[in-house]
Amino acid sequence: MKMLSLIFGLLLAIATFVWFFYFVPLGCGMNPTGCRERFDVLSSIGLLHFWAPLAVACGAIFYGARRS
Repeated sequence: MKMLSLIFGLLLAIATFVWFFYFVPLGCGMNPTGCRERFDVLSSIGLLHFWAPLAVACGAIFYGARRS
């Protein structure tokens, strides 16, 4: 269980960065009417798409690291 939670946390942390910094702006850029929106980490979109999954990933990593 320790290794599983560590692997899950690391993969989720990597996926969070890829999702927020690549796929979210890509989806906005594919809008045919244009997209002038900025995706800041300190915004409501950043809270939903960046901080929430990153908090779950950090929790899984800390859980796996503290488990004996």
